[in-house]
Amino acid sequence: MPLPSEGINRSGDELDQLIREERSYSIIQLENELHQNVPLLNNDQRAIYDAVMQEIEHTDGMCFFVDGPGGTGKTFLYNTLLASVRSHGKIALAVASSGVAALLISGGRTAHFRFK
Repeated sequence: MPLPSEGINRSGDELDQLIREERSYSIIQLENELHQNVPLLNNDQRAIYDAVMQEIEHTDGMCFFVDGPGGTGKTFLYNTLLASVRSHGKIALAVASSGVAALLISGGRTAHFRFK
């Protein structure tokens, strides 16, 4: 997804830091996580995983929102999706509405922190 050319409130150094952070994941570790987690997805999670990954492969950038009651495996799905995207060398920004939720997601930040 191309970087926005205007309207960003970050300095070049802050943007460079964000990109460095998102590119610093170990591809081998992410691939191992994928090989372990993808087979553990239930049918609903797998359908979402496949749909999101298909959209990512066929578009330049997307924003996805997954909602559901507590205990349905959303965090597991998020982390599996993030590992998949990042294992291909792409940048995936994980944004949550609360600090607690952000802590549970790999590389997650609150919306306030991520887009300040």
